[in-house]
Amino acid sequence: MATCLESTLIGTVSELRKFLSILSKSSALYLDIEGWNLSRHGTVSIITILAHPSNQAQLIDVSALGDLAFSTALEDGKTLQSILEDRSFCKYIWDVRNDANALWFHYGVSLGGITDLQLLENASRSDDKTYVRGLDKCVQNDLKLGFMKTNRWLRTKQDIKKLMCTDVFSIRPLEPKTIEYCQNDIIHLPALREIYIARIKPEWLDKAKEESEHRVTQARSPEYNPQSEGKKLGPWGSGSKGRILTIDQMCEMMEEEQEEAIERDLFGYDDDLEFLDGDDGWDQEGPGDYEDWGALHSDWDKY
Repeated sequence: MATCLESTLIGTVSELRKFLSILSKSSALYLDIEGWNLSRHGTVSIITILAHPSNQAQLIDVSALGDLAFSTALEDGKTLQSILEDRSFCKYIWDVRNDANALWFHYGVSLGGITDLQLLENASRSDDKTYVRGLDKCVQNDLKLGFMKTNRWLRTKQDIKKLMCTDVFSIRPLEPKTIEYCQNDIIHLPALREIYIARIKPEWLDKAKEESEHRVTQARSPEYNPQSEGKKLGPWGSGSKGRILTIDQMCEMMEEEQEEAIERDLFGYDDDLEFLDGDDGWDQEGPGDYEDWGALHSDWDKY
């Protein structure tokens, strides 16, 4: 499992062409996009791409390149836009919705070949699927990183989240911690994918892939709301009937809801803060899952 990545900031056409020339369909592309209020209402500043299994993350400086980030072509006509849209390039991202919304409305890029790892996690669960989870919680719960590595990862996320209101991703030169933040959003995605693929049933894998495409389609709609409260819900309901919560589960839900409320008070609903448990629109990488208090009280009444 990778614990650190080398990074290169691509800010010129020549650097971009060099990077595009090494991308092949045999690589799995792990993506993340950063910007202020990432959506059609905000900006796109950086696209981070990890061509797995390499150990180098490329940060494409969209703030510097503008439209050239997507239109710069190789001799064979390949562009970043064509790669992002090509379904034969396998791509993975954690919660594609606001990223897809921003790319479509700002640059006319329609993502293709996407598997949304947030949906893969949800579909791979053997228990309740009602609420989707954020990257923070899944890194903490599903990976065995050890206290020090996990704490540093979380601290970097929290430090940059505090600077979201300053449009930190547009500041040049990029601060080392900003670069580390961009790395953090993709460094653990390959390992998480392996975990979820190992435990998912084939029929649920198909559902996750179909729903990933549906998310991209929804995000291209003018009616898409980047900060909708409904984004906390998974697409398949609970996935089980008559679920009864244990006392421990209810206590955990209450604790997570309190942590989420504190994070909202501290950081607000910025695009790059996952509004789940602490990346996009309402950043879904915070300390707690979404939980429905109405459902909690309903389950409490069962006792």
